[in-house]
Amino acid sequence: MKAEILKEFFEGRVDATVLAGEAERTIHDVRDEADDVLTDDLTADFVVTGRHLESLCEAVMCDDLQACDLEVIASLLVRSERFIWDPSTAAGALVSRVIYAWEAPEINYVLSPGTVRKFGQLLRTGEDTFDSSDWSELPPACKPAEA
Repeated sequence: MKAEILKEFFEGRVDATVLAGEAERTIHDVRDEADDVLTDDLTADFVVTGRHLESLCEAVMCDDLQACDLEVIASLLVRSERFIWDPSTAAGALVSRVIYAWEAPEINYVLSPGTVRKFGQLLRTGEDTFDSSDWSELPPACKPAEA
């Protein structure tokens, strides 16, 4: 997955289906810890906001992204030196919390449409509506896109 594609999605210059294609090509390699499939090709810092993450949640709710695509997207955000946020602020701490939860669904919340809806609510309102049922299931495997 290329960082530039994610940045362009955040800027509204590419749609979620392009991002989904990038995620599909890399999800299994990321889970196998093959960091070389993530390309940090940005030339300048890009500040990630809660609104950017909300747009990813919206794409999942519209079926343009699979919920499990958020895992590879979060992995890129965490590993990139160019995507930044300030966890010392309330807004930045919320961004950090969501990104790290998405990056490791096996120890956080399962990535499903239901939890993505809750992440969207958390990002919009700050209200945490998660409960134990949100992490007690095994994460669903992403299916390859239909040809």
